[in-house]
Amino acid sequence: MSIRKYIAYCLLVALAGAGCRKLTETPTQQQLLTPSRVFSNDADAAAAMTGVYIEMAISLRSFMNAGISLDAGLSADELDCRPQTNLPPEDSFRRNIPTPGDGLSTLLFRNGYTLINDLNSVLEGVRASKGMSSAMRTQLEGEAEFGRAFIYFYLVNLYGAVPLALGTDLLQNERLARASVDSVYAQVTSDLQDAQRLLPVDYVDATGYAGDRTRPNQAAATALLARVRLYRGQWSLADSAASALISDPRYLLEQSLDSVFLSVSREAVWQLQPVLKTVATADASVYLSPPGRPNFVLTPELLGVFEPGDLRRQHWTRSVVVSGTVYAYPYKYHQPSPAAGAPEYEMVLRLAEQYLIRAEARVQENNPAGAVADLNAVRKRAGLAASTPMGTAAMMAAVLQERRVELMSEWGHRWLDLKRTGLADSVLVSEKPWWKTTDQLYPIPSAQLRSSPGMLQNPGYQ
Repeated sequence: MSIRKYIAYCLLVALAGAGCRKLTETPTQQQLLTPSRVFSNDADAAAAMTGVYIEMAISLRSFMNAGISLDAGLSADELDCRPQTNLPPEDSFRRNIPTPGDGLSTLLFRNGYTLINDLNSVLEGVRASKGMSSAMRTQLEGEAEFGRAFIYFYLVNLYGAVPLALGTDLLQNERLARASVDSVYAQVTSDLQDAQRLLPVDYVDATGYAGDRTRPNQAAATALLARVRLYRGQWSLADSAASALISDPRYLLEQSLDSVFLSVSREAVWQLQPVLKTVATADASVYLSPPGRPNFVLTPELLGVFEPGDLRRQHWTRSVVVSGTVYAYPYKYHQPSPAAGAPEYEMVLRLAEQYLIRAEARVQENNPAGAVADLNAVRKRAGLAASTPMGTAAMMAAVLQERRVELMSEWGHRWLDLKRTGLADSVLVSEKPWWKTTDQLYPIPSAQLRSSPGMLQNPGYQ
């Protein structure tokens, strides 16, 4: 959806006064419908960027709104579909058989590129504007580059080499060849470095929501860059970036596990504000099913790795008994509908991940004391005794164990960890009899292949 169409949508919502919360209350002047005027002043340009955040959060199970967490969690070994007469369509991810024509896989890919086009529209509009203040131009350019980097990070990890669209010419973008993984990562890194330079140090409040961390700041760009450095094996750079977050007094590990995903969480680095009046968060909508009927449950493999006394098992999972069978499901988000007081927001980046990034980087840097200290900061919050692993292999296993339970059902961390560490085949072949090594990448949608002559499909798909 283009910026023009999206602002038109926001106007209709605001005029109707239904469907969305205050974040959607963008200006209602009809001149917003012309792109040249959208970026002619600060207020309207900021409204255009707000429209992109609404796009991220308006559809449940979309790219940025629980879709990645659910699909990638099913692809790995942390989520399962509850056996019932009619399995949900997401079961294709659990069985690792999404097809090039599969509607959900296609929607994930297409939604990612829709957001990229919207962000590219913001970048072009901001850079061409002659009426915006320098401060607003700088801020919105940083936000758009950060958002584009985030989406490309996931596209390259889910699909491998993908088209690198940096403009808004749809005909040209549809015909782009697949850029190499290295090229996509180079663009992600460049965008994040720009965002670090352009974004403000402090958070910009969403209208009417003082204290929110829903507009990315410099720390958000640094947090994602720390993850990129880790994935690329740039250990000292990952350590340095994560250290910047850990040493920042604005960010603290919430000692109450029930506070981690609240809008007021001090652990939050970047969150998405839910916009639907009847839904608290997309994650709650996905996992907090009607009583007795969880659609998506935690696998025995995941449940089996929680240590005795781990408070995360107590606070972040729930169980129901159906026909004599116990089904456990994620319970990180407790609110099925918007709550008074401190609501829950969709957590995208948080401080606990930075401790685990730095712990892994320090294992690779031969800094065992530093790695163990970071590991135990996370374990202490979970009510566990200090870990004292010995040797590089044992320490890496300990870090991956903590990542598995701490980041459970969040943003596909387990799926990406299995792939980037080379463990996917050895782990999943014993848990999924149908597993093939080519299942590590999702298929490029058929529609994309038709519009891009010469583009090759990922191995294992026809």
